[in-house]
Amino acid sequence: MKINWLTSTLVGKKQAGVINMKKIINFLLNKKLLFKVASILAFFFALAFFSIPLAVYWDDYFWFAYSIAVIFTVANYTPTLVSYLIDIHQNNLEDIKEQELEKVK
Repeated sequence: MKINWLTSTLVGKKQAGVINMKKIINFLLNKKLLFKVASILAFFFALAFFSIPLAVYWDDYFWFAYSIAVIFTVANYTPTLVSYLIDIHQNNLEDIKEQELEKVK
């Protein structure tokens, strides 16, 4: 009786992990949502940068602008990278199945 409970709990947790992974992948593939998050991060970064006089030299402003650009660049290219990694993973799974079929023959 305890073993059945344990296995059902493990299967339930495994399914919950799959659901959470799908939510993370869907978030990473949603470019609009990533740009909203990047905008919020950039806003708070700008708020912190300008509320405390951190800029001593002009190059500090350059690095501030560069940092904001990096935030938006990451938001722009993340969906492309995630979809590319998903394709690689699917191809690897197909290769594994082909290799298993070859071993059986």
